[in-house]
Amino acid sequence: MALVALRSTKYKGRLALCVVLLGLFVVAAVYGEHGLIDLLRLQEEQRQLEQVVFRLQQSNEQLRTRIWRLQSDDRYIEKQARERLGLVKKGEIVYRVAAPKPGNAVVP
Repeated sequence: MALVALRSTKYKGRLALCVVLLGLFVVAAVYGEHGLIDLLRLQEEQRQLEQVVFRLQQSNEQLRTRIWRLQSDDRYIEKQARERLGLVKKGEIVYRVAAPKPGNAVVP
């Protein structure tokens, strides 16, 4: 069965107007200010921000653990004092080994 031809130019004009409006709507929906392209960009930005939040939450948890240990764990406090401040207990002997200078190679 063949398509029915439009008899009046009045209907052809309306059809052309609807097609143009539909085309404009599609272009606006894809490329407009709040269109599909903008939505995809925002989703990528949200994904990146969620990764940043996750890393910051992990860092906060590590810091909370360290604070708790500094307030209540004597062994941890002693370890930090030895490593950072170079403190030693009474009667201990500290040996310091100097790193060789780059130009002074030891020949056997």
